[in-house]
Amino acid sequence: ILLLLSWPFLESPATAEIEALFSAEGEIKESLLKEMESVSETLGLALHEITSIDLAQALIKVKQRGVRVRIVADARQAKMKTSQINFLIRQGIPVKVLGGKEKGAMSHRFAILDGKKVITGSYDWSETSARRDYESILIIQESDVVTSYQKEFDRLWREKRVIK
Repeated sequence: ILLLLSWPFLESPATAEIEALFSAEGEIKESLLKEMESVSETLGLALHEITSIDLAQALIKVKQRGVRVRIVADARQAKMKTSQINFLIRQGIPVKVLGGKEKGAMSHRFAILDGKKVITGSYDWSETSARRDYESILIIQESDVVTSYQKEFDRLWREKRVIK
């Protein structure tokens, strides 16, 4: 589903391109992989968890192309046996974790691609989300929305430590 929306309440007319995907259609993981192939400069991820080997390997390929990749993840999920976080760190991708004893879970699930596009929704970057769960994502191209997500990512990035 592709929607083109106009925001009449903004000072200057803006058009948002929004694509909605649902797991029942089996397109989410493939769309994420395709979107990562198109990134050329920066990729910021705020994820509750990442257990998908395919998505982790795609992130490594993105980094190898010279793209600046950064990840903020949930502290508890990052410690799980199935988490790909340690693999990504060993491959040189900077990761910070949030949550744990001092705060609640880091439950965001969004990606910012080249400061021009946001992917957000219920989809965890996990094998379970890809195979069994009812999930959705929105792929949004609208500058004000992207700016809001970038500000949130930057705030999260400043908040906690790098895992080594």
